[in-house]
Amino acid sequence: MTKLAESNEQQPSTEDVVEFQSHMPYMGLSLGDLTVQQEKLVMLVLSGMSIAAAGRGAGYSNTNAVYDAIKRPKVAQALEYFREQMREDVNFTVANAHIMYMDAYQSASNATEMKNTVDSLVKLHGLGTPDTAAQVNISIDTTPKQLERMSDEELLKIAGKDAAYLEPASDD
Repeated sequence: MTKLAESNEQQPSTEDVVEFQSHMPYMGLSLGDLTVQQEKLVMLVLSGMSIAAAGRGAGYSNTNAVYDAIKRPKVAQALEYFREQMREDVNFTVANAHIMYMDAYQSASNATEMKNTVDSLVKLHGLGTPDTAAQVNISIDTTPKQLERMSDEELLKIAGKDAAYLEPASDD
């Protein structure tokens, strides 16, 4: 079934049918429980086709017949079995993500890519603490050019600080 699920073929191959039938005991179904048409329908739905398109591909005459077939207990049981198998196959953990990030770090071509990978690892493992410093927005009626021409004292005054703010404090 894996080959069919990964490909976009219109009709299941003989190999797909044999593989499907080999799963039937694990589904709790016997070999004759599903018709060939129902088996094709299940395989086409699992390959990613819409129910209506899968029904056309399996040879159903209209969409009502397809939806009736999908609702049958044994067809629903087969679909649920394979969906559960797919869920078990997709088991992505933090460890998987960590390994992928480490591979990306090893193959980084420059410092920026390395830094971005480290940032992602920090987020993945919850090591980063959010910046809690208060941000102050000051609204002034000057242009950037005017700000560039101002002295440090004038800029400190706008920011609400005195000139001593820039001087390091002594530890005496």
